[in-house]
Parts: sequence; structure tokens; C-alpha cells
Amino acid sequence: MNTKVALVAAGLVAFSGFSLQGAGAWTQFRGPAGAGLAEGAKPPVAFGAQSNVLWKVPVSKGLSSPVVNEKSIFLTGHEGNRLETLCLDRKTGEVRWRQAVQAATLEKVHGANSVATPTPVCDHERVYSYFGSVGLIAYDLEGHEVWKQSLPMPKTFMNQGTATSPILVGDFVLLFEQDGDESALIAFRAADGKEAWRAKCPVYNNTWSTPMSWKEPGGQRVGLACAGRFSAFDAGTGKLVWWSDGLSRMACAVPLCVEDTLYISSAAVQGERSNMKVPPEFEEFVKQYDKDGDGKIAATEIPSDYLFTDRQASGGAGNMNLRQAMRFFAGVDTSKPLDKEAWNQMRAGLKEFINSEWNNSNLMAVRTGGKGDVSKSNRIWQESRGVPEMASAIIYGSHIYQVRSGGLVLCRDLATGKQVYEERLSAHGGYFASPVAADGRIYAASDQGVVTVIGTGDRFAELAHNDLGEPIKATPAIVDDTVFVRSEKHLWAFNERAGK
Repeated sequence: MNTKVALVAAGLVAFSGFSLQGAGAWTQFRGPAGAGLAEGAKPPVAFGAQSNVLWKVPVSKGLSSPVVNEKSIFLTGHEGNRLETLCLDRKTGEVRWRQAVQAATLEKVHGANSVATPTPVCDHERVYSYFGSVGLIAYDLEGHEVWKQSLPMPKTFMNQGTATSPILVGDFVLLFEQDGDESALIAFRAADGKEAWRAKCPVYNNTWSTPMSWKEPGGQRVGLACAGRFSAFDAGTGKLVWWSDGLSRMACAVPLCVEDTLYISSAAVQGERSNMKVPPEFEEFVKQYDKDGDGKIAATEIPSDYLFTDRQASGGAGNMNLRQAMRFFAGVDTSKPLDKEAWNQMRAGLKEFINSEWNNSNLMAVRTGGKGDVSKSNRIWQESRGVPEMASAIIYGSHIYQVRSGGLVLCRDLATGKQVYEERLSAHGGYFASPVAADGRIYAASDQGVVTVIGTGDRFAELAHNDLGEPIKATPAIVDDTVFVRSEKHLWAFNERAGK
């Protein structure tokens, strides 16, 4: 374990392509290897709307995260059906160029999602942007379109929209195309966009996660977490090498790799079981809500804000009220009033749903390597509590940290999965953005617009509560001594040189 800890502390968490990204860059979702770690960076701990602001510029709507190379920052956004890729100067925030494509039809997305959620990826020659409504587009670093691959409109669970981002592996741009039975992980040649290989995924293809890559004795691998299964493919050919079952129904987080172990997180369809509440017994409910006195409960008598699911996000994002849950999860005909018997049947149906496999969550450690089904042989540990619905985990030193909505942080021992602590941040609300880390500190952004900074180690310590005054749902980027944060309307750059 000492070697593994040393690797993590140095930021060498996984292989992103056939070589790691260099220092001073953050060129894909969550930076080098998708691990969220900025090796050698020393960003500020305290900052805010009026503090340590290097620059702040308005940006269009979208939830993609900024990616950064030596001179530029890239991100995507949209205005109506106009889907754009922006290039900003890294030092000043000035827009260097913006290129847009017009979508004939926009994909349907969840209210908490966006048609510009996937994060672009860049190298020394091009930037690659994916929009579910259009496809994959490559621009050179001056903003000229190099190639474009039109792709089918994504078919996502309950039309919640896509969120997967492209990554670079060697000479390929890897992208998961979610298209029902025709879904596939596809490798496009970075130079010209031509398809190099296609790994078909007719089942186990529901995901909002982003592919990731690592090296094992058998060669370079590309992995993808989907509902029910994590699959590992050969990076050169797309051949399925091994897989591990047991993932939950909602795969949003990007897995992490440390040495020879993957850490894979997947969530329940309603977040955690603790988010859901079965209504009280019939007598208690009738006493409070039977407005017409007929001794029954009509759906219209149930307040619209009486919740079955409280995801603890700002503005009630993702919440489900009892009326909806009765219909969706208990099969109740809400046009008819419920007597005691029907009410008890409804409560039993909701309890059954809460305890069903639909609401299993887990974080598992899986040894890499092997062939075929390694679900049992390679499983090291698995835990079910404290798993975020969307945010990816962060590994630092000998611990793995997860931040979930409500501002709860759960720290586990990396080797065993055992809980070290669970604490609440001072910033509540939803945590759609994934935490990032540098210099022994973790940065967690909430949809209330607060970036909370905590220390690493086996004791919880909140170091700063940085309020930007605008909701944050995009994952920040850290490069050298600067933190880049995309809020609802702006892109910010913070460092301690500001104003000096």
C-alpha cells in the first residue's frame, strides 16, 4: 500500500491515454486521467466574488467544465439551438474565438441537465467537442473546423439527456454513443475523425459516465461504467477483455485507477434510500389532509410540495412529490380517492420500491486484469453508504472521498473501504460538480455557488467557505496556482496574484 499512496500523492493516479498529461494542463474532464488531481499546483484556499479574482468573464449557458492547455481555456455552451465551443485566453479570460453549430433539433434533457453538458478534450493540435444534439466536432487551436462526425440523437433513460465526455487515448478520440441497442464505444482517429473501431454495447449501455483509460500487463485499456456493469476494452482494437457486474442503476461518476485497482461508484435512481420517505399511516394522514371529510385521500388533497424524494439540491432540483411517486412507483390510479386498504397497498408499494435493486448504491474496489467475468474474482471490497448520485470521487493519499448532495462528505480508507469519517460541509444544497484536489486540499462546489475547501487526511477540517453568489454545477479545473470555476453565468479564474 505504501507504493500506492506514494503514487497518489504524486498525482500519478491513472494512465490517460498512452502518456500522462503534462504539468500545467487540464485537458479533459477532471484533468489528468480524469482523477481530479492537479499535480504540483498551489491554488488559493480562500477566494470569492471580491477576493483573489484574476478575471471573470460572462459565458453562455452550459454545464461543461473548462479544459486548459498551455495558452487557452476551452468550454462549450449554447444559446437556443446554437451550440458553441469557446476558446478563451488563459491569462486574461478574453474570448479568442467561438465557433458554433446549429442543431436542427435539441435532445431532450432533465431539468438539471443541459444540451451543453459534455466537457471537451484538447491536445496540442485540436479541441474536440461533443453535443448530443449534433455529434463530435474537431477544431484546430485557431478555431477552424477540422472534421465533424454527425451522430444519432442519444437515447437516454427517461430522456434525461447525455453527459458523457470524449477523452483522448493515444491517437484516438474515444466517445460513448448512447443509442439503445446500437450503443457503442467508438474510437475516432484524432487527425481526421475516421472511425478506427467500434465496441458495440447492445446491453449494459445506460450511462452518464465518461470513459477512462489505464495500463495493465495485457496492454492499454479503456473502461466504461454503465448501469449494472463495468466493461474493459482493448484500447487499440475495442475488443472486450473483461467485465465486472454489480454496478447500480445510475452510472454518472468516472471511475478512478490507482496502480492495479479501479474504484467504481454507482448510485440509485433516487439517490440514496435516505432521500425517500414513505408517508405515515392512513389515520394520521387523513386527520391532517382529508379536506372534504369523506374519510379517503384524493391525490388533489395531497400538497404538491409533500415530498417522497428530497435530493437536497437547491430549488428542489430532482425532487419527486408523493403524488408522482404513487403513480410511478406504486402503480396507483391517482384519479380515484384512496381508502385505508388502498393507502396501505400504496405504502407497501413504495416500501418495496425503496428496498428494491433500483435503489442500491455502491462504491467498489476492483482489481484490474483478467479475462471475461471478474465480478467475484477481482472484487476487493464494496460499500453502499454515502455514495453520491452524480459527483465522482477523489483519491488523495490513503483515502477516498465522496461528496454528496446536502453537503455530506464521506472519507474511506482506500485499502479496505472502511469509513474514516462522515461530516457535513457548511455549504448545503446539491453537489452536481465533482470535487477536485491540489496541495493537500479538496475543493467541492455546490449548486448554491459555494466552493468549500477541506483538508485531506483522516480528520475532517473545513478550511474555507468561498461564496461566488451564482450556482455552480460544472466541475472546476486547477492548473498551477489558479482555480477555474464555471458558474451559472460566468467563468472565473482565482489565484493569489490577483491585484498584486
